[in-house]
Amino acid sequence: MGSAQASAEVSANVSLVSDYVFRGISQTQSDMTIQGGFDWSHESGFYVGTWASGVDFVDQGPDDGADLELDLYVGYGGSINDDWGYDVSYVQFYYPGTVRGANYNYGEFLGSVGYRDFLNFTLGYSNDVFNSDETGLYYEVSAGSDFTDTGWSWNAAVGHYDLDDLDASYTHFSLGVAKAFEKATLALTYHDSDGEEEFGQGIAEDRIVFSISSEF
Repeated sequence: MGSAQASAEVSANVSLVSDYVFRGISQTQSDMTIQGGFDWSHESGFYVGTWASGVDFVDQGPDDGADLELDLYVGYGGSINDDWGYDVSYVQFYYPGTVRGANYNYGEFLGSVGYRDFLNFTLGYSNDVFNSDETGLYYEVSAGSDFTDTGWSWNAAVGHYDLDDLDASYTHFSLGVAKAFEKATLALTYHDSDGEEEFGQGIAEDRIVFSISSEF
């Protein structure tokens, strides 16, 4: 029993963010929200977890009842060689409490290949994005690293969400810095996208997001 416990690890995280931005688009009408989750990981590379965040999709008109996003995921990651690693996972997105006719629940497969914890290439696929019965393909290149022994780090990403079936494809990018302290991490991230025409300027225009997070 002791050896089995030693081979697995449970962790938790919580964040306060000035805006929940997912792939360049605000999920909270540019408002603040709380996020958090739990993860169980095994030394073999297998992991499961859950993560939740407040959401607000409707700015005007009837309320759709979506106030919460709850994600459940399972995955496996490992090394290809000393330089390259990989990760494959499945995520189920739930939006409990939605009114009839506003069911957004859907699943997505994700695969990524990373180089030395610096560069990462990600591909996402869903055949029912946001419960639309349409296909969504997501491509992303991201990078990031620490400034040695300072607690500071930087990150950047460029992504393209191929939603041609929904006539809503767009590209986004982000650039951020973070400072890690003993019990919390502060981060500042700039986001922008060219999805204003598809989603409206209010949630797709450029923005700066501040967050404070902790892991334990």
